This record gives sequence, C-alpha cells and structure tokens, in this order.
Amino acid sequence: MHNEIPLVLVDADSVYFKAACIAKTKIHVKKNIDSLMLEIEGNCFGGELKVAIKGKGNFRKEIYKPYKQNRPDLKEELKSFLYYGHDHIIKRWGAIPAHGMEADDLVSIWAYEAREADDQYIIAGIDKDLLQIPGNHYNFNKKTHTFIDDDEAHKLLMIQCLTGDRTDNIPGIKGIGPKKAEKILEGVGTDAMWRYVKKAWVDHDAGDPKISLRLLSMLKTWEEYEDVKSSIQDKTPECKQDAGSEGEKILQES
Repeated sequence: MHNEIPLVLVDADSVYFKAACIAKTKIHVKKNIDSLMLEIEGNCFGGELKVAIKGKGNFRKEIYKPYKQNRPDLKEELKSFLYYGHDHIIKRWGAIPAHGMEADDLVSIWAYEAREADDQYIIAGIDKDLLQIPGNHYNFNKKTHTFIDDDEAHKLLMIQCLTGDRTDNIPGIKGIGPKKAEKILEGVGTDAMWRYVKKAWVDHDAGDPKISLRLLSMLKTWEEYEDVKSSIQDKTPECKQDAGSEGEKILQES
C-alpha cells in the first residue's frame, strides 16, 4: 500500500547552520532547530520526516582536492554552536549522517527510492542543488512549494555544469553565468543538453567538464555510491582517523 501522506525528506545541514548563525546561546540553537523542524513538518502536511545530515568523509574531496577548499574559517563560538546543533538534530530528530557523501546525496537516494515505490514525497531544504531532484520541493526560507519535473531537473544540472559553483569551488566556464547558460541551452532537447555543454566547454577552451558533472551530480542509488567508493578505494591508500569527538571530526571537514 503506497503512502498518501508524503514522506518529508529534509536536508538538515542548512537547518542547524541557520539555527546556529542566529543563536546567542546553545539553548537558542536547540530552540531554533526544533522550531524550524516543526515548521517544516507542519508546512509539509505532517508527513513522516526522514532527515539527512553531514557525516564523515565525502567522495568528492577524494576525486577533486580543491572541492570546498575556499570556505572561510568560522569563529570558535559558531563552531561550538554547530557541533551542538549537529548532535541535537541527530538525538532529537533522528537525523542520519550521510557518511562518504553529502546530505543532499542521501536525500536524493531516498527520493529515487520513493519514486521507485510510487510513494509521495516532498524535499525540504534551501540548497539550489536539491532542485536537480525531480519532485515536490519545499523551501523553508521562502516558505514556498515547487514542483520540478524530470526535464527541468536535468536542465538545472546542465546549467550548473556550464556555470560551475563558486561556493563549492567547482569549475565552470569563465564568463558564463546563469543567463548565458540558459541562452546556450535555449530550445535544446533534454537528451542533447550534455552535448551542448561539452561543446561550450570546448569552444571556451575550458577543459573537460566531466569532473564538474561528477561533482555536481547527486547520487541516485546506493549502487552508484558503491561504484564511486570502489573506484576511489582502488586509487587511494587507507588513512587513519584524526583524534577528536565525532561531531568535531565531521564538521571540521566542512
């Protein structure tokens, strides 16, 4: 029997980060998280929450060392609030750490599993990357609901492959922003878009777009993750974990 009330698939990294940024004490962090999660639950029709959160490791850092290396250092107080918020959202809301990947990869895998089971779902988050996942979306900053079909989801990914992502230090074509990317793909069929992306990279002498595609594309299945992990393990020697608390180990990788 398929669920009538939708699953609510939450990318909670932005939840506890937002909660920590506006908090004055750890108690405020906790209250801010709980308030936001209850709001998400209510605005997504009271569906069952499945919550993804940052875990240990990320395969993208193994295949492209500069990934996220441009992030600024955080103040110590904010770091302590983030550690606390990360732990609280796991203990109070059952968040599942996305080990070896991003939280939005885990949300994507859950979404495709729900599609396969013909279950209803809503993706709750504020990261634009989530819009490459087809389905219903809830942006808890804007308090808006949006539906993204398969063609639009693919186009959004292709646009990102043209522009890159400065926030995550993912390469794109220099001088190509969202408007120029839209122009390049204007009138292009879904199946032909990747061909146009590759041609644009060649025309601008920008290199090979395949690494950007891999960095930007979210995982869709556990099998895909296992394939990526296996290919990395074949090339990378085993490393020992640094000392420190679990929360610190996880968040220091951000």
